[in-house]
Amino acid sequence: MRARALRAPADGLAARARRARRSERRAPVAEIVMLLENSTYPLDARVRNEALSLTASGRTVEVLAPRAAGEARRELIDGIRVTRLPLLDGRGALLGTAIEYLSACCMMGAAVLLRLARSRRGTLHVHNPPDVFFPLLLLARLRGWSTVFDHHDDAVGMLRDKLGRRSRMEVILAWMRNLTARVSDLTITTNDTQRELLRPAARQVVIVRNDPPAWFRDHRPSPPNGHARLVFLGEIGKQDRVVLAVDILALLVEQHGLDADLLVIGDGPERPAVEQRAQALGLSSRVEVTGWVPYEQVPVLLASAHVGLDTAPLTDVNHGSTMVKILEYLAVGLPTVASALRETKISGAGAVTTIEDDSAAAFAAPALELLTSAECWQRRAAEARARGLENQWSKQAATLLAAYPARR
Repeated sequence: MRARALRAPADGLAARARRARRSERRAPVAEIVMLLENSTYPLDARVRNEALSLTASGRTVEVLAPRAAGEARRELIDGIRVTRLPLLDGRGALLGTAIEYLSACCMMGAAVLLRLARSRRGTLHVHNPPDVFFPLLLLARLRGWSTVFDHHDDAVGMLRDKLGRRSRMEVILAWMRNLTARVSDLTITTNDTQRELLRPAARQVVIVRNDPPAWFRDHRPSPPNGHARLVFLGEIGKQDRVVLAVDILALLVEQHGLDADLLVIGDGPERPAVEQRAQALGLSSRVEVTGWVPYEQVPVLLASAHVGLDTAPLTDVNHGSTMVKILEYLAVGLPTVASALRETKISGAGAVTTIEDDSAAAFAAPALELLTSAECWQRRAAEARARGLENQWSKQAATLLAAYPARR
């Protein structure tokens, strides 16, 4: 009798799982199916903004994304259907990343094939990295679907940065990238550098920049008043070099006597190195790493700071990347000190203080002026606000919708 009582709930759960699977098979396929492997949803701001804009235009959107701990397998967020898959996480290691991408091909490929089998019409919208989903784009075209390749980052440059040298693998990565563009009806890039990279292979290519939504501008920082805060927003990876931000803080505190702290909004494989550096310099109490936070909290946290930092090294891949953090700093009117990257200069248009000298001291000097001169801080904050008003997602949404494949 006790055994039957224990089995009954389990049987009930199994039955509910079977009903959920049948319900999924019966559910209508969204007009647009997005593949997002490199981040979770809605954490990726670019994917979120695009999905919201497409939904607002009257399309139905489903996002297939990795499932993080504690996240629901299926969820409806702001009218967007989200299906999360149990993908592996390579944690930035080369072998681990290769295994991660292989598992993504299997899991996401199966999900896409199911949707292609159930509908002859739709749009398959693939976000990179990785650039391994070109077979699915080709199958979608053969099925009668339209196809979109959303190029976020250059995998070739990312591999070169990781290895510190060129390798034969770059040829394969470039071939996959170009083939992905070739089988897509529309290729979307984040800036001019990436557009020129993909133009020879793409059927049609447009730029949709990483501008934040208008509600970021509802939050504004105040001038420093006794206590100063630096902020870094985004991935804590090797290519971001966040440990340099800790060194900048050390100079401001120890050499210039400022009462200052550093807020790091984000997470990533180099987080332990950042925390260890803070401990080694005796700054643990002055460095806070929040981990990933809900998108709505980002402008609130940025507005609590006085200077935004981007410490990315001056590498080829970083020169060609539009840093979302820069656009979000500007959106809230936060004075910013950043590496002199080509696309950062374009994004900032003079409203960002860019540093050519790759050292903590070079970053600390303009940060010190901003934190100790009210006049300087107010002037740079006004310039950041003005540039932030020019970088509006509504403009990018209009570009996206104008170029997007028509309903089939």
